[in-house]
Amino acid sequence: MTELWAAIALLLCMASGFVWWALWRTVPAPQDSNKRQQQSIGLYKTKLAELEQELASATISRSDYDQRLAETQRTLLLETQGKSTLKTSSGQSQGGLILVFVAVALPIAGLLTYFELGAHSSLEQRVNMQQTRAITQQVESLPELIEALSTELESQPNNPEGWYLLANSYMQNQQTIQGIAAFEQALAKVQKDSGQHAALLGQYAQALFFNDGDFTTRVNQAIAKALAHDPQDVSALSLLGIQAFEAQNYNAAIGLWQRALPRAGEGQGQSSLQAGIASAQQMLQQSSDPGLSIAVTVNLVNGLQLPASEHAVLFVYAKQAGRPMPLFATKLDPNNLPLNLTLTDAMALQTGTHIGDYQSLDVMAHVALAGVPGRQAGDLVSQSITVLIGDDSKVDLTIDQILK
Repeated sequence: MTELWAAIALLLCMASGFVWWALWRTVPAPQDSNKRQQQSIGLYKTKLAELEQELASATISRSDYDQRLAETQRTLLLETQGKSTLKTSSGQSQGGLILVFVAVALPIAGLLTYFELGAHSSLEQRVNMQQTRAITQQVESLPELIEALSTELESQPNNPEGWYLLANSYMQNQQTIQGIAAFEQALAKVQKDSGQHAALLGQYAQALFFNDGDFTTRVNQAIAKALAHDPQDVSALSLLGIQAFEAQNYNAAIGLWQRALPRAGEGQGQSSLQAGIASAQQMLQQSSDPGLSIAVTVNLVNGLQLPASEHAVLFVYAKQAGRPMPLFATKLDPNNLPLNLTLTDAMALQTGTHIGDYQSLDVMAHVALAGVPGRQAGDLVSQSITVLIGDDSKVDLTIDQILK
């Protein structure tokens, strides 16, 4: 970058130098001016000869001769020097001002034109990108990379690749707020309507989704903007597939994820899309053949009241006897107790798990006051009841215990 600016300065100095040379060089007298001077000298000699002849013939006195000779010499001086000097000085003064203006304006105009129409920003970004890549080869851990990139971008912010790398590093480090801010910086620096700009929009939408945990207004707006720039953006299509899957629109989810596959490349992204497609296909199969189910009724024991908690969640789950982890589960609003529900294969916590694969399951209800699975003091639970699996499996659960 320093070499470039040195070359630009040298060229501008050379261009201005030609102008200054034109201003300072000696300009030869024009040929017409020399001709007029010769004519004036010739006329002076003629008049001088006439005066000497008149003096010799005593036509004029010596005093008249001297007076007329002085006037003739003065006239010659004015004609040969005075007018030429006046015109030359006037022309040089006006021309000099113009040349000085051109010499000063030329480098300024050149610099302004370069900054407006040249590739100054792209060149600066390329140099900064090389520095960023050098940083990635020097650091050994993610926190060190984040610190090094942050320091570099403070002094050299015109670096969209650096901001993108910093954003992804923040996201890997579970710092989603900082990651979103870095994505916004990358979007501000990258060339608009470029391929990089479209890809950044999709990943920015993904970062917003990870932070918000749901398809909020700003997440949906970011997805729409990304697809408007690139209808095949992998990140945006993946998010729309998740949204369709959560709405149990499995055919739409499969279609969106299949659209994203060709540009997902090889690796974790491709594997995640393929796993999502397989899961959606299985859910479609289960919805067409629901299989066996368990009808569940949940009640509160007489006299037991739910503690006031805006985060409370009712979990109903089924597991194998003697195993700690549930196989099927659903969560409901405990304020709707008593209630009836049906445990189905669609509520399996692991893909490929079916109620019909088991002879019996232990079913239990749990009101979690903190809203998360796992037993805590103050939570309300029912007894675990074993249900035989068949065409008419049903169980009544009564919540009658407070954990201490």
